[in-house]
Amino acid sequence: WVQSRNKEVRKIVRLVYILAIFILIDLTATLFWINNDLATEANPLMAFFLEISPLLFVIAKLGLSAVGIWILYYFRKTFKDAIFRILLALNLVYIAVFVYHLWGAIFLLLSTN
Repeated sequence: WVQSRNKEVRKIVRLVYILAIFILIDLTATLFWINNDLATEANPLMAFFLEISPLLFVIAKLGLSAVGIWILYYFRKTFKDAIFRILLALNLVYIAVFVYHLWGAIFLLLSTN
């Protein structure tokens, strides 16, 4: 039983790491698109920070993401099933965002030839 519980917690920890990587990819790609006037920020809250300063945008993105991840990680043992589902859903959302960025990069590469 304890080993099974530890495996479930390890799955949650892996999802946290994967989510953090996707967040960093999204942050980097978003800054690339915006700095090259190829896109605008879709999230109104993040667009607000970006209008003030790209540095504030980065701080807000990383800060808000870190707080959210910390909250999920903190409750990983108490609400492991719910936390697992939430992290899985967030990872799926960020996979979609990643594919969107990738599609944009491919379109950019093909349209510049």
